[in-house]
Amino acid sequence: MNQWQKHTDTLLNQLQDSKTTAIKAVSEYMLEMEKYLKKLEEASINAIEDQYKKIESELIEERKRFEDYINDLKNLKQLMVKASANIAQLFVCSKLAEKTFTTIADTVMMRFDKTEVKFLPSEELKSSLQKMDHLGETSVISSRKYILHKAKKECDMDVLLKDDTRGVRAIHGSCIIDDTVIFTDCFNHKLKRFDISSLSLIDYCDVPVGPCGVCRVGDKHVAVACRYGVVQLVSIHGELSLSHSIKIKEDCYGIAHRNDNLYMTDWNNSLHMYDMSGKLLKSVTRDDSGQSLFGSSNHITFNDKKDILFVCDENKGLVCFNAHCDYIETITYPDIRPCGVCVDGYGNIIVTNSDLQTIVQCGRDGQKHGIIVKTRDYPESVCIHQGLRKMFVGNQSDTVEVYKLTWKND
Repeated sequence: MNQWQKHTDTLLNQLQDSKTTAIKAVSEYMLEMEKYLKKLEEASINAIEDQYKKIESELIEERKRFEDYINDLKNLKQLMVKASANIAQLFVCSKLAEKTFTTIADTVMMRFDKTEVKFLPSEELKSSLQKMDHLGETSVISSRKYILHKAKKECDMDVLLKDDTRGVRAIHGSCIIDDTVIFTDCFNHKLKRFDISSLSLIDYCDVPVGPCGVCRVGDKHVAVACRYGVVQLVSIHGELSLSHSIKIKEDCYGIAHRNDNLYMTDWNNSLHMYDMSGKLLKSVTRDDSGQSLFGSSNHITFNDKKDILFVCDENKGLVCFNAHCDYIETITYPDIRPCGVCVDGYGNIIVTNSDLQTIVQCGRDGQKHGIIVKTRDYPESVCIHQGLRKMFVGNQSDTVEVYKLTWKND
């Protein structure tokens, strides 16, 4: 205990130093951003100067031309006055004046009615800054060696309700919301919320046909991926209640949310990224060489650093992307067919292995660490409450397996 206490003191000192360094990094980043903004300011001022000089030059040239014509007309007037007593000279002056007037009429016109230089601020830049909550991402990185989870079965939690017209048989999706857990009941078209401590039903609501994946969207909603191209937003503030829905072109199965975008799989061969209005931003089916990336794209999640998106594919393995849906790599396992996936809050990726009916722990990079537990049925979804250290495994039955998690050395 003395050793652990000393080690904890060292960690506290490291944490304090890292906080100072992180705050300094924010200030340095702010200075760097100010340099970029200053550069944009100078470029905008230069653009104004360039436009001003261009129009100014044209106006000065035009004024000089008017000045020359005025002098020509003054000279003609003087000639006309001098020639007024001589009919022949007056005739010549009249012809000269007529030619001059014709030239002026053909070459001179007022090309400008109004001249101003205006600056229209970039609404795109302003809107982007308004949408941002921070200057960047804040994360805590632990350099300790990973510790494998150890799972002990607590119970089989009954999720069949009295008014369910069919057996459950398909808890395809689940997610943790504070101290509650939400399940998607695909066959009964319901979203069900349970208290984690007592494992008792809190409430439920009907959702469109075939609810599969579910993920949190902000503080007040979850997004439910339903079959036949519907993403249903459900309010979790108070009782579960339907909010608005987003219509998309594809079936949707797995779903994740990050930076105001929704990421969805279609249980087939694609990954799609949409904004919250339902606008398709990107679809991915093949890598740069033209090879198919998926065989059966299932559940998805971001790792705890929020920089890698893992897509479970029972045929391919874990297919990895960045937040822009750019393909990174595929991690294959000879003994794992990934279906469900979640993060545990400790830097690990937890994957359900439908082939061998096991729950597997992988590192933040997706590399396999070991098997946590063998399940009773074919696991399709998994989620973990970090604080209470409980793991919920959905499968093809009317019950969800509940496990208590502890640690063990590898």
